[in-house]
Amino acid sequence: MSRHVSDQLSAYIDGALGVRDVERVKAHLDTCPTCLQEYRGVQEVQRLLRALPDPAPRAGFADRMHWRLQQEAARHPRPSLATGALGVFAARPLRLTLAASALVLILGVPWAWMTGQFGPRQAPLDTDAYLRHYLALSADRPLLDEATTTFISSDLGVPEQTR
Repeated sequence: MSRHVSDQLSAYIDGALGVRDVERVKAHLDTCPTCLQEYRGVQEVQRLLRALPDPAPRAGFADRMHWRLQQEAARHPRPSLATGALGVFAARPLRLTLAASALVLILGVPWAWMTGQFGPRQAPLDTDAYLRHYLALSADRPLLDEATTTFISSDLGVPEQTR
């Protein structure tokens, strides 16, 4: 037999349980007459409480509440926009540092983008070094190989030579 579910009955009635818990409570109520009796008792109490009339406030309640709210508002005035903006500079150093960092990012990143700081860096082409490197790599190969001859002959319309 599973453990009793009396601590979850109110949440079960209110629909505040998850799917697994609902299934577990339903299954337990089908097998446990003690929990079923308690479940019906909780249902009856909730039904009786819902049947009670709404409480009516005493005379003058609204006036007293309005007076208290005015007292609280006078005691703690809301800061204006200018006061709030100046309050940032009187805040802790960390807040000021964060504000300065945000300003640098907001202004610095677009400036760097517009001036080309994020663009690729191109080194000037040293044609002499390129030619020396090419000649060093191709020194042991003949200038014309079979593929080049075939390509040139097909491009010019010259019949291919047979060996």
